[in-house]
Amino acid sequence: MPEQGLATIDTTVQQTNRWLGAIMAEMGTDDKQFAFQALRSVLTTLRDRLPIDLAANLGAQLPLLIRGVYYDGYVPADTPTKYRRAAEWNAAVAAAGDNLEGEDVERASRAVLTVLECELDSGLVTKVAQELPDEVRSVVSL
Repeated sequence: MPEQGLATIDTTVQQTNRWLGAIMAEMGTDDKQFAFQALRSVLTTLRDRLPIDLAANLGAQLPLLIRGVYYDGYVPADTPTKYRRAAEWNAAVAAAGDNLEGEDVERASRAVLTVLECELDSGLVTKVAQELPDEVRSVVSL
């Protein structure tokens, strides 16, 4: 067992910090709290847009700590939300975040989904992308 605590906890904290670092790099910021808000907002918006089975498959691939953020407040009976326009996606991401507005919403979406593409199984990311309307995919660059 590592000196700091449980190996599982230490590992998920390291993974989460790596993901946040990648999001900060993608967004061109050094604000970890802002990167966390982006991650939370985009992941929960994405989760609520996906069919339940696919949302669960995505959740299972996430690091433990990020998985907790992903499932926080999840009400499967209210999903999937149906919207087709980028403006609706952006509004949902902004509503899920504390400090996201304007250009930050699209930057956050692109950054988080880029990290998902790098960190997760490509087949799963492809399935997730196929569930998003074309206009939303073009905003998030999938």
